[in-house]
Amino acid sequence: MNRNCTRLAYVDCLPGIRPEGELSLARFGEIALDRPRPDAFERYLHELGEGDVLAAVFVGGSGSSAPDAVRKLRNHQKFNKTRVYVVGESAGGRVPGWAETLDVEDILAPSDFAGYGFTDKAEIGMRAYHSLVQDENYTDFYLDMTYNKIFDWFETTRWDWKELDLDRMRPEMLDEEEIDFLTEAAIIEFGTLPGAHNFLREWEGETSFSSWALMWGAEEARHSLVQARCLDRLGVKVRSKHALYKREPYPIGDTRAGTLMMNIISECRAAELYKALAADTTEPVVKRVWKLLGRDESRHARAFYVFSQELCDGSRESQVAALKMAYVWLADRSQGIKHPAGHFYPHSTSANGIRRIEAVEAGATDAADEKVLSMVRRLAEDDTIESSTDIKRKLRTLI
Repeated sequence: MNRNCTRLAYVDCLPGIRPEGELSLARFGEIALDRPRPDAFERYLHELGEGDVLAAVFVGGSGSSAPDAVRKLRNHQKFNKTRVYVVGESAGGRVPGWAETLDVEDILAPSDFAGYGFTDKAEIGMRAYHSLVQDENYTDFYLDMTYNKIFDWFETTRWDWKELDLDRMRPEMLDEEEIDFLTEAAIIEFGTLPGAHNFLREWEGETSFSSWALMWGAEEARHSLVQARCLDRLGVKVRSKHALYKREPYPIGDTRAGTLMMNIISECRAAELYKALAADTTEPVVKRVWKLLGRDESRHARAFYVFSQELCDGSRESQVAALKMAYVWLADRSQGIKHPAGHFYPHSTSANGIRRIEAVEAGATDAADEKVLSMVRRLAEDDTIESSTDIKRKLRTLI
């Protein structure tokens, strides 16, 4: 048996076709073809080397019961990703229950392999294998994913656009500073668009968090829109260029747990800033807008925490990555709060704008960071963490 290569196996099927040696597929290169005997299939699986990739197995079967080779294959965690096709005359009928239980890709008729069908089916098996990505938080059943566990809570706490009547705004009740803050907040929120792009890139090959990131991005997109519409009623036009700025790489941004921690901090600080702005203004519509946006950011922080917890449970590597990111953002506030929106967009007026908001609402940062630290304690499983110094101490014990 050739070692360290991609393989297809034919077990007890297609006696008229004798795949031997290698098959050349333009898209996938050279594919080794094996035909292990049914009574030796278990040994065949054990003899596959660490570098061997068993992409697809074609197994003969009657359709009345699961072929023994399929059960043997699915008993090995190593071959969870291997695609299975049962070849028999039962193709085209009702799919038996065992096919779903044993994750059978399809049931094919022998006639499907006539002519170019052999090569076509081999390529389909390769495509199915390569399309099924490996997810570190994979669950066998879709509804067990974390996204689906938090969906109801997240969806039922969403505010309705009909809650706001922007026509009832009273511009005379807003001073220049508040209009300035409204403008800067609208611009800052444009940064969530490239943030959503980055989430989907960084979580490529994952389903649960990616599904939630789509919901998060849709909610965040409303933040810029509603504030820009408020400004429009004040005669202030927001330029489209702010939606085109792309974020720059972030520090220590090479792990998912670190990325989630940075966004926990970002959302917590944004939530407290919105709450503070809402408390200070007397204009009722803008007050309502800022309250709703602050509530959104709190919900987002909580959801980011849930996904962080999923990564950190039982993973020291993820715990370390999350704590490192927490230390980076919490330890040094000498240059201002360093909210990511100001840090990542130095070319945009949002960098100065967020610092102006932070300077006026300085107490909001302490309130936000207390919430962050409470989440850090749970992620690190250490109730003694009360400051960035404690985070550094904890990191020394983990690294």
